Amino acid sequence: MPRLGSVSAVAIAALLVVIAAGCGKSASPEEKWAGSVCTAFGDWKDQLQTSADDITSQLQSPQQGMVASIQSDAQSAVDATNKLASDLKALTPPNTEQGAKAQQQVETVATQAQTTVKQAKATVGNLPATAGAAETAKALAPLGSQLQSLATQASSALSSVQAAGSALQEGFADADSCKQFRD
Repeated sequence: MPRLGSVSAVAIAALLVVIAAGCGKSASPEEKWAGSVCTAFGDWKDQLQTSADDITSQLQSPQQGMVASIQSDAQSAVDATNKLASDLKALTPPNTEQGAKAQQQVETVATQAQTTVKQAKATVGNLPATAGAAETAKALAPLGSQLQSLATQASSALSSVQAAGSALQEGFADADSCKQFRD
């Protein structure tokens, strides 16, 4: 039978460990918002890069069924962009003037991205199914670079949002999901 004193000491030590673990710095509203923004942009950028790489690869080595495959990649970019816009618009920014301005900036970027990918999808959709490889490659050649450019523009806009104010800068600096966007 254990002695009461040793059981109490173990229980107190365990309680102190739990309390100490809970005393860590909690994330600020700016860090939480920045983390959500960076996660949304990171997921979107990854999908956009995959679509752009696939389209570029297919245009460099045209094959049978290329148009359908490119249409699928374009749809993936549209879906990812719509998800980005939805995710960003659903965020609640920090309750500051800087937070409201930053939220407006990310929503503007998302809307611009939606416009660009819809245009890209329309370009692919307007291509005749009977188009030959040369005609397809010529019509769609700018598509891969447009998607890559869009991802670069979004990263630039994200940098601009990060610079909006000291509290936001700190939030972006502290958010783990924002590490991928640091220079």
